[in-house]
Amino acid sequence: MQAYFDEKQIKDKVVVATDAGSSKKAYKYSTYFNCPMALIDKRRTGNDDNAKAANIIGDVKGKTALIFDDEVSTAGTMVEAAKILEEHGVKEIYAGCTHGILCGPAIERIKNSPIKELVITNTVPLPKEKQIEKIKVVSIAPLFAEAIKRVNEAKPLGDLFEFDK
Repeated sequence: MQAYFDEKQIKDKVVVATDAGSSKKAYKYSTYFNCPMALIDKRRTGNDDNAKAANIIGDVKGKTALIFDDEVSTAGTMVEAAKILEEHGVKEIYAGCTHGILCGPAIERIKNSPIKELVITNTVPLPKEKQIEKIKVVSIAPLFAEAIKRVNEAKPLGDLFEFDK
């Protein structure tokens, strides 16, 4: 993601965990980008699966927020996070995910959200009717090509994922 979230281009950034479950991953990103981390405290209301962002733990005011997730399906969690970040005075919000499922109300939610840009990979094809200006699709082909090359040359694959160390 470095090419898309360049630390020289984005100053005063903060990586935001959308919930406690994503805090470990957010911590790794904050270490990678050499910036602080914030956590959104979500509360469940009633006996259903709906959660509402209640508080933010960490300083986000005036900063550029970076949100990462493995998958975005209906975009409910990501957009809810973006809304509370906006309420707490972030300057801009960028998001990224590995798998952009983007089903149901996802496109409309993203379109109407304070998210400036959502970067997804092409692991799941994005139909033409779902391609909007806020969504940038990047190819995983170079990563796969390098992995195939390394396997054929009996070189280690671990270097491709140095970020996770």
